Amino acid sequence: MKPPDGVVAPRTAGQRLVFTTIGVLLMVTVMALFNKAVEHGGLSWELFKQWPKAFVLRAPLAFPLQFFLVQKFAGRLSARYQVTNRIEYYVIRAGFTVMMMCPVMSCYSCFLYVGFTSEFIPVWLTKMTVNWAFAFGVQVFVLGPLTRGIFKRVVRVRPAG
Repeated sequence: MKPPDGVVAPRTAGQRLVFTTIGVLLMVTVMALFNKAVEHGGLSWELFKQWPKAFVLRAPLAFPLQFFLVQKFAGRLSARYQVTNRIEYYVIRAGFTVMMMCPVMSCYSCFLYVGFTSEFIPVWLTKMTVNWAFAFGVQVFVLGPLTRGIFKRVVRVRPAG
C-alpha cells in the first residue's frame, strides 16, 4: 500500500536507519522512565538519574528488533488497510508497531526485573498490559509526531503526495 498524501516516512535504507534511531531513542527513553516511575510509585529526580542504565540495557535489543523485524511486519500488516488520510495511517502503523514491540520489550524488562522466577508470568502480563496502553498513546500523540518532525528536519524529506 502506498501511504496517503502527507505521510512523512523514510524512503531509503539510510533514511530508515535515521528514522529508527530517532524513534528508538525517544521511545526507549520514555518507556524506561515510565517503567521506573511505575516501579517506584511516581517520578522523582532520583529516577531521572537511574534511567540511563535502564536505557543502556534496553536500547541494544529495541533497535535491531525495530529496524530488522517490526518495521517490516508493521508495514506489511498496515498495508492490508485501505486508508485515505495520514492520521488513520499513523494510528494503524503505530498500533501494529506497539503490538509487536511491547510483548518482547516487556518480557525482556521483566526478565531484568524479576528473572525467570515464579513471578515472571504474572509480572510480565501486568507489565505488558500497562506498557501497551501507555506506549500506544504516547506513540500516537507525542513521540510519533515528534519523531517525524525531527526526521523531516534532519533528513529534509518532504511528505509523500
